[in-house]
Amino acid sequence: MKTTDLFFDIATVERETGIGKDTLRVWEKRYGFPLPVRAERDERLYPQPQVEQLRLIKRLIGNGLRPAKVVGLGVDELNVLLADVQTQQPSQAAHILPFIQLIKTHQASALRIALGRALLQQGLDDFLSKTITPLNQLVGEAWMRGEMRIFEEHLYSEQITLVLRNAISTLRDADSSPRVLLTTLPGEEHSLGLLMAEATLSLYGASCVTLGVQTPTQEIVSAVAAHRSDIVVLSFSEAIPAQQVKTGLQQVRVALPAHISLWAGGSGVARQRVVIEGVQLMGPLSDLGTAVEQWRNTSVPLPHSIS
Repeated sequence: MKTTDLFFDIATVERETGIGKDTLRVWEKRYGFPLPVRAERDERLYPQPQVEQLRLIKRLIGNGLRPAKVVGLGVDELNVLLADVQTQQPSQAAHILPFIQLIKTHQASALRIALGRALLQQGLDDFLSKTITPLNQLVGEAWMRGEMRIFEEHLYSEQITLVLRNAISTLRDADSSPRVLLTTLPGEEHSLGLLMAEATLSLYGASCVTLGVQTPTQEIVSAVAAHRSDIVVLSFSEAIPAQQVKTGLQQVRVALPAHISLWAGGSGVARQRVVIEGVQLMGPLSDLGTAVEQWRNTSVPLPHSIS
């Protein structure tokens, strides 16, 4: 089967592009795009080429272009616009490009060694902010433009995971504070942002427990009690719609005891334009270090029991 023969339901398209179902339906009516076919039960099915267009559209909107200017444009036109946007932005540091070359030539061991060397030279804090953050952006953009295959993105994720896990293991202190529980909510499959948050928090002396991805709210509450956590950190990637981020955070906040802090970060959080009561939204990774220090200066120890 050719990729042009592949079709995806609306829930999959929402997850793959980060564009909400309601938005897809509005665009279909207002702009005549996307144009799904209908299954036997009148279910919308979107062809693979349209999903690729939607990814590019999402990227352009994220860079400030209005939907009316980009929705419905062809792939070539969208790529031209994206190239224009990127030339107006500061160029990436030259030291990032060799990592991209190692990914594209599938040199897993060499990539891991190069990342480890950069970590030793820069230190963990600068490594996360000056190498991994821009590298993640470049990898994501290359994938969006079709210049990087899924398996190549996975190769990168696996190598950086190994490097960061090794670094975190040298910082782990089960007796330090605050005690932080890290995870994502159901629907969020991306774990790299979570790992970067754990590395940053460990660097600032927090004791971290990571549950991995897609943990239901009630299980988060139970884990907080089991690990006597002070803080819950949730990570959201760009693939999660803004309204879903807001709703998920509100649900977790209501479920957690009032004295447990709830922090959220990741590119998905950057789209939030409203204050979510009882939730601290993080920008760059350095915000986590500041938040840890603020927590230590203001928090009063409380019993870690949940009735």
